[in-house]
Amino acid sequence: MFERVFQIGNIDDMVFYYYFMENERNTMSLPVSIPESVSLAIHAMARLAAGGSEAVKLNDLLIKPGSADHLSKVMQKLTKAGMVKSRRGRGGGFSLGVKTSDIRLMDIWIALEGTFETSLCPYMGNGCTLPVCLFGSIGKDASQLIRKYFTDTTVEDLGKLLEKG
Repeated sequence: MFERVFQIGNIDDMVFYYYFMENERNTMSLPVSIPESVSLAIHAMARLAAGGSEAVKLNDLLIKPGSADHLSKVMQKLTKAGMVKSRRGRGGGFSLGVKTSDIRLMDIWIALEGTFETSLCPYMGNGCTLPVCLFGSIGKDASQLIRKYFTDTTVEDLGKLLEKG
């Protein structure tokens, strides 16, 4: 297992340590999570970006252990948002509806979830009776880090990443 010494309070180090531990799946529950629909969409869009202009079948866009039914609903929403085009029948599938450089990951999140919200504490904003948050600013810091990544990263960036890999 990868070990890394990090400075307490440095959010970048903490995120690196907990989320990117040498490609090993973290078996602990994650304090911040990305909705499954967003994850399915981002993986599918990255594959479309890496694949060029050819239509790609739904099953070829699916990441395991994802659900084909769930991905189908996600792709319908992306089609409705104009990010993806779909064709039925032989030679059909999905292709990108706009340039990959014009689609930010945040656009995908908003198209699927309607809003961007993350929280570490289930009581935050729900009438917590404590005068001060016991988690300090880590929830806000993590949310800002995720927001920045999703706002700054395009589908083109992820397509290039897949092409390299």
